[in-house]
Amino acid sequence: MKINLNHSGQDHTIDLNSGIDLSIPNRFDGKNPIFYNAMQSMAIPVERDGFIGAVNRGGGCNVSVANVDIHCTGTHTECVGHIDDSGKKISDVCPIGFLFTQLITVNPVHNSDTKESYHVDYENELVISVESFKDRLKENINALVIRTNPNDLDKVNRNYGDYPASFLTHDSIDYILDSGIKHLLVDLPSIDKADDGGQLGNHHRFFKLGKTISELLYIPDSVQDGFGFLQIQIPNWGLDAAPSR
Repeated sequence: MKINLNHSGQDHTIDLNSGIDLSIPNRFDGKNPIFYNAMQSMAIPVERDGFIGAVNRGGGCNVSVANVDIHCTGTHTECVGHIDDSGKKISDVCPIGFLFTQLITVNPVHNSDTKESYHVDYENELVISVESFKDRLKENINALVIRTNPNDLDKVNRNYGDYPASFLTHDSIDYILDSGIKHLLVDLPSIDKADDGGQLGNHHRFFKLGKTISELLYIPDSVQDGFGFLQIQIPNWGLDAAPSR
């Protein structure tokens, strides 16, 4: 199926059968990425009143209860409700339809190679500096997808306790905000340093009503940097975040 749409006065055709999935699914076999030493996602058959929700155990159908750490075990999209007590739900602010989007690949740099700011010390850390991408951003894009090098396939099940991830500087976040981007998507477990004392400084800088952050993506090397139309798909969950693809 193909649809036609107009963005900034230009007509575009989208082939809905040729979309590329940029997400890491929440699996239930112990093979998810792990952030903050989270428990792996689990699905346990329901057992009550003589009912067993597992066909391989004699039940008539499979019925499971899932335990998922949304923020730490797979691709997810979050809203301002993640960092405040507003009660905002991702289902209320996640965009509907297609977003004109740019994908860029960046090389994180050692903190000694940049003078950009962050709200806590980041000595001996790798960061995404604004200098690595600012000359490449196009005007009038709704969403930005950031892929980091090296882009190893083990990102799909990496334990980030063993391999600390890079994160964005304040300068990068400010530039993204100034560019009018409302939806930021990264292949990192967080846009912030894992241990910033619970401040989540970049999250607080970026989030406003209507903005979203998606983390823990995986963008295959076969997907070239450039422009396209993105749809963020989530279940209709009344939480600050939800698994997404």
